[in-house]
Amino acid sequence: MAIKASHMLFKFAKSVLILLILLLALPGCTDNASKPSDESKEAASGLQERTSGDSITVEVNSLAPAFAAKLLGGGEARLSDFVGNHVILLEFWSIFCKSCIEEMPKIIALNDKYAKEGLAILSINTDIFTDVRVASVLKKAGIRLDYPILRDTRQSIAADYNVELLPVTVIIDRSGWIRLYQEGYRPGDEERFDSVIRELLAAKKGEDITLAPTGGMTTFTPAGTTHLVTEGGLGATYKTQTLSGKQFLLGGGKPTLLFFWSLYCKPCRAKFPEMVELAMEFPEIQVASVNIDSPHLKRRVESFIDNYPGLPCIPDWSAMGSGDISRAFGVGATPTAIILDGEGEIVYTGQGTEDLGKIKSQLERLR
Repeated sequence: MAIKASHMLFKFAKSVLILLILLLALPGCTDNASKPSDESKEAASGLQERTSGDSITVEVNSLAPAFAAKLLGGGEARLSDFVGNHVILLEFWSIFCKSCIEEMPKIIALNDKYAKEGLAILSINTDIFTDVRVASVLKKAGIRLDYPILRDTRQSIAADYNVELLPVTVIIDRSGWIRLYQEGYRPGDEERFDSVIRELLAAKKGEDITLAPTGGMTTFTPAGTTHLVTEGGLGATYKTQTLSGKQFLLGGGKPTLLFFWSLYCKPCRAKFPEMVELAMEFPEIQVASVNIDSPHLKRRVESFIDNYPGLPCIPDWSAMGSGDISRAFGVGATPTAIILDGEGEIVYTGQGTEDLGKIKSQLERLR
């Protein structure tokens, strides 16, 4: 009986203890000192820091997803502005990630060592806060980054690169292939980065440069900043030039099919024979490709276009970011097809690997 009574008393005491713990966990049952600070709440709302164990490094052979983002302080940058001519290091970080800040001087040293040899570093901040706040944290830490700082406030780039814990360091070769992916940072990891960068800088550049599409599209504008225009037009006859230097008119009386493409977009390259077929089948309609890459790829673009004579190519380039025609039509990803009537008004827009039959039926109506 004594054993049974003792057992019942133990169960009762355990129940009381659990009840007390639950009551203490309720709002208002603890003092203010035990409440999480606003800063800890903010930190918990974003990507978390890897704080246990060694950093995890994986040698990868997969295409880097294309992306674009706004820059800290203004402007925008695209991965496609750098791939092709550079070995690229991406550093994903947050202002709440101590090891991220600890890693930065080592990344800066790599930039100082290899920038002139062709290394490009893109710092990708994943916080939702203002530029002022992010900049102030860097200043307080005594960190000055002389390379682009991209704001991934929606964490869309982080999602494409499967970033779950910070920091994450990604090294991409000149052909657009991820060669190293590391989660976390421990002192000395920079020696591994140095070795991979040195090897990739010495490697022969491949001819086929490709970035991985997301949902069949290769993105080149920051998420949420462009919306494809589906009606209206440029408002007046628009004059531009092809790569060969010839004048090209939009809204000059002839219907036009514009095919927006990137050298890094594999689905785009696969569509070129179809565009040539359309140009031959509809001689009364202007069919032109609009390249959205950048001036430093001019030779590569010309070399590719030479395979498709009779299909004019319009270089819609800027030093960094979207060109004038892409911005005017809200084109933020490739492949994209837009058909204009003779007055320059939009009659059709399609993105991704659109069925050739749909485009043909629209062109038939303009005959």
